Amino acid sequence: MLEQIKAELAKLVPLESKNGLFISGFDAEDKLLFSNGVVKTDRSIETLAQNFYTGIISKQATKIKKLILDVVINIKLENDPNTLIQLPIQERGLFLVQGDGQNSGVLLPNTKGISTIQQGLTAIKQKYNLTNQVSVFVFQTKRSTISMT
Repeated sequence: MLEQIKAELAKLVPLESKNGLFISGFDAEDKLLFSNGVVKTDRSIETLAQNFYTGIISKQATKIKKLILDVVINIKLENDPNTLIQLPIQERGLFLVQGDGQNSGVLLPNTKGISTIQQGLTAIKQKYNLTNQVSVFVFQTKRSTISMT
């Protein structure tokens, strides 16, 4: 499975690139088993894939029927509300950082049940208990789906 993940990632970006990466696993009923990742990193995407495989994926390998790989391809700070509300949430992910960066939350592009940026911001703040002023980063991903047989 790890080699399959690496091969799929290599179709999206070079394995030595230092892009952010999110991996989501789903069972036979398409229920989310896990979703984990990083927006920014100083490690290669190959190292991230190996770490996620060892720490998360291998422990649930028998239940996983589908993996979705999201490689972060660009990220920028966007705190202008007028610009934010015009962004397509289906194509943009949101990364909120509160204060000194100790508290943060993320929402991937095209998340089920979220159709506006405002819904996305509210969902992140509630889920990650972000109550103070936040910096909003907007990012795009290249996505690939691996079906397990």
